[in-house]
Order: sequence, then C-alpha cells, then structure tokens
Amino acid sequence: MKRILYGTIMLLFLIEIAFAVDYGNLSPRSGDNISPIDNVSPQSSLSTRSAESIDIVEVVPADKDEYLVLLNTGKDDIVLERWSLSVDGRLQLSLPRIDLLPDSRVKLHIGNGNESTKSEIYIGYSSPILEDAGNVSLMDETGSITIEKKYP
Repeated sequence: MKRILYGTIMLLFLIEIAFAVDYGNLSPRSGDNISPIDNVSPQSSLSTRSAESIDIVEVVPADKDEYLVLLNTGKDDIVLERWSLSVDGRLQLSLPRIDLLPDSRVKLHIGNGNESTKSEIYIGYSSPILEDAGNVSLMDETGSITIEKKYP
C-alpha cells in the first residue's frame, strides 16, 4: 500500500515538473518585464492612452432601433476584445470584437438587425434597454469602466 501511495505522489510530482518546463509556466525572467497573464491576448488590453482615444459620441434610445456610436479619436488602431456595455449599472451586455481604425466610427445597435459590418454592429438584445435619459458605460475585459457617457 505504501508503494502505491509513494508511487502516486512521485508520479504527480513528475507531471507537475513536466508541465512547468514544457508548457512555459515558469515565472518570467527578471528582464522580461511581463507577467504570464500578458501572454494570453496582447491585443485585448489597451493602454490608458488608447482607451482615452475612444469616445461615445451619440446615444439614441428608441423603441425599435436603439444604438450608440463609438469614435476613435486617436492615431492608432484600437481593438476592443471581451468588452461589455453597461446601462445605468443594472444591465451588462457582452460585446463582440470591435476594431476601431483611427478617426473611424462604429455604430452599435442594441437589437437584432442585418448582418454586422465593421461600421455597423448588431448586439442582438431582444428588447429596448435605453431609457430616455441615463448612463452608458464601456467596460474592459477586467470589468473596469473605461468610458462613460450620460445622455441625452
């Protein structure tokens, strides 16, 4: 019985070492200046400067076609990946990947609609969610509010 127990412990120990060495799960070298989480999706994280280049320029609450318009006021491409939209802090909608070119606009339709394009994205929510007045927020992949807009 002891042999089985010791053998199992040794096997688990060897497997742990194999994963750490073969799959790059060791701590980064001191000169790398990165953390392991940085390797997951380099395009999903935005610098503070890039996030400041995004603006919600229009919010249109309506019974049929609610939408908001995002504008990239910066000089760099911006990729929003795993972001979400919050309405008055009570409702959170996951957004698809959004590519914002410099000085470009993207219209985010809350409801269903035609096929999405780079400039017109349909989120597909089944009912109107925007009140006549309120607050919309864009949250990054960590859940931090990055952009807020009170409307009207």
